Amino acid sequence: MNDAFKQEPIVVPPGGGDELNMVGSQFFHKVKSGDTNGVFSVIEIVSPPGKGVSLHVHEREDELVFLLEGEIEVTLGDQTMTAVPGVMALLPRGIPHGFINNGDKPSRLLVTILPGQFDNYFVELAALYADGEPSEEQIDELSKKYAIKYL
Repeated sequence: MNDAFKQEPIVVPPGGGDELNMVGSQFFHKVKSGDTNGVFSVIEIVSPPGKGVSLHVHEREDELVFLLEGEIEVTLGDQTMTAVPGVMALLPRGIPHGFINNGDKPSRLLVTILPGQFDNYFVELAALYADGEPSEEQIDELSKKYAIKYL
């Protein structure tokens, strides 16, 4: 790590963070990796009932996930479980994971990404969706760039 880098305080008010709209869920970029020298980043995911994040695996990042609101069905490796507010899980790199909101109200997850640069995947993906429905080739190219594989 660069010894010249000094971490500045970061305060994000309720409802703060850049909104990144993607299919079905809202992503709020709470803490950017560029503001932490790439050490970590934080994303809040708000998913309506029936939506979530498809099963996938990361090659380079670990995720620390905390469920703030709602009820979700989580797949972690070969197990599936129901998570309620207050559940925290460490999702190590190389382990398939995903979730679906199986409740009747929106779910809110706080995701800390370590190391943090993977937050740029969400920024680039949201930019693709801003131009309309991205092609499968565009999504595949972006996934390869960030070493994420959807299962």
